[in-house]
Amino acid sequence: MFDFPSHLVTRELARRSMVLLRSLARVAGDGVHHLTVVLATEDVECIEGECIIDGPVLSENEENDPLLFVGFLLAATTTGVNAMLATRTMGLDGGVRFMSWMISDLAAFPATAAQSHMAYCITEDRDLSDPLPPAVSFVDAPALS
Repeated sequence: MFDFPSHLVTRELARRSMVLLRSLARVAGDGVHHLTVVLATEDVECIEGECIIDGPVLSENEENDPLLFVGFLLAATTTGVNAMLATRTMGLDGGVRFMSWMISDLAAFPATAAQSHMAYCITEDRDLSDPLPPAVSFVDAPALS
């Protein structure tokens, strides 16, 4: 497990992580969204966290350990490591819209549709040359504010 110094976990980092996740929920809009964060540590170790959010507003009224872990991984980007944040939005027609961002110091840098295709292959443990499921579409990620 990633050894993140507990003294660095401050209310400010927790707040900034949740602001980032709320911003992502707003741009993702209606629907069920599967979020994945892949954090690359200095030791070239990858740590992955996943959670599900429903709709454009995060449910923060109850304990949500997967969401908290995703926020924790995002906060770790303030230590000089980077992360990839990806979202899969499941449509009513069975299709999946996929977009991603590179996260550095809790700042989100939108990926293009082509870059999101690479992120999809990483999160799904696929090769870039593998045929893609026809129901998956890749879109340019919007800026998160």
